[in-house]
Amino acid sequence: MKKRIDSFDFIRAICALIIVIYHYADICITTPQFSNFPFLYSYANGKWGETTVVTIFFLISGASLYYNHSDMEPKDCKKFYFGRFKGIFPMFYMLWLFLYYKQVCGVKNFLYNGNPKYFLLTLTGMDGYLSYRYTPNYYFIGEWFLGALILLYLCYPLLVFCMKHCKIITTLVLVGGFAFLYHTDIFLISKERNLITCLLAFWLGMLFIEYMELLTKWQFVVPAAVLSAILLFVPLPIDSLICMQVTSICLFLVFYFIGSYVMKLKPLRAFFSYTSKISYPIFLLQHVVMSEVIHTFDAYALTVKQELLVLVLVFVVIYTFATVLLVLNKALVNSKPFLKLQGFFQ
Repeated sequence: MKKRIDSFDFIRAICALIIVIYHYADICITTPQFSNFPFLYSYANGKWGETTVVTIFFLISGASLYYNHSDMEPKDCKKFYFGRFKGIFPMFYMLWLFLYYKQVCGVKNFLYNGNPKYFLLTLTGMDGYLSYRYTPNYYFIGEWFLGALILLYLCYPLLVFCMKHCKIITTLVLVGGFAFLYHTDIFLISKERNLITCLLAFWLGMLFIEYMELLTKWQFVVPAAVLSAILLFVPLPIDSLICMQVTSICLFLVFYFIGSYVMKLKPLRAFFSYTSKISYPIFLLQHVVMSEVIHTFDAYALTVKQELLVLVLVFVVIYTFATVLLVLNKALVNSKPFLKLQGFFQ
């Protein structure tokens, strides 16, 4: 078994924390009686949550997956895909069913949002990603990134083949695809959510593993830190999508470098390791928990200091329910029926 890369845990944890704060700030900004929450919503050339943090998450997903499965062969696909299913869908289904049941009890209608065919979007985890095209649907959780991540996992065996046999050509094709995407409006889905954009970030994460010894040297990290500082604090006359993509890549390198030192400190290592462990349930839970908690204060005109206190409460509730969801998931995947199903895919 390969040695665990602690910096990857650090990056996952940082992404989870930032995305929660970003969405919290978004609620505060769009709620008239609240003060505008000034942390981690936007920076000089973009927004934290719209593209930046999600792109970093795709980078770390591609890097960690390729680090652990770089020698994948076609015969391994069945086991690989079941492993991805096991990591994504049990928690997703458990939380979705709970929220669906709660909604049905409230409206007294199993088909409150129309045609039951849209349940297929939920069953495949694509309801958030395809909500721009198929609305209304039965979307509760998962964010749009979940559908994109599922598509990236489906593409992964092909990407491994490309990494082994046509690395340069694939890189050029994806960069060219992103350039084409930047200059066209033929897609209905937004550019930052387009699969081409997501594939490019995921592929760059895989390339990071290929050239890790080179990319983690100070000759790369220092320029990345300087460029990310410029992009974060100095407005530039460049398209925000490009700025956010470059910011994400630079921050990925910087976070990896910082993580290699932070994770040597035991108290911080314990916190970031655990946050990384529950990062997926955090992504699933954040919107639901955040909305329930913060909107209990709708009758009050919150100051920034009060919003900070509510944010602490939000994190406490999210961490609590994420832990519960993780425990329930562990019980489910270790149950006899699930283990029997898993045996079929080994």
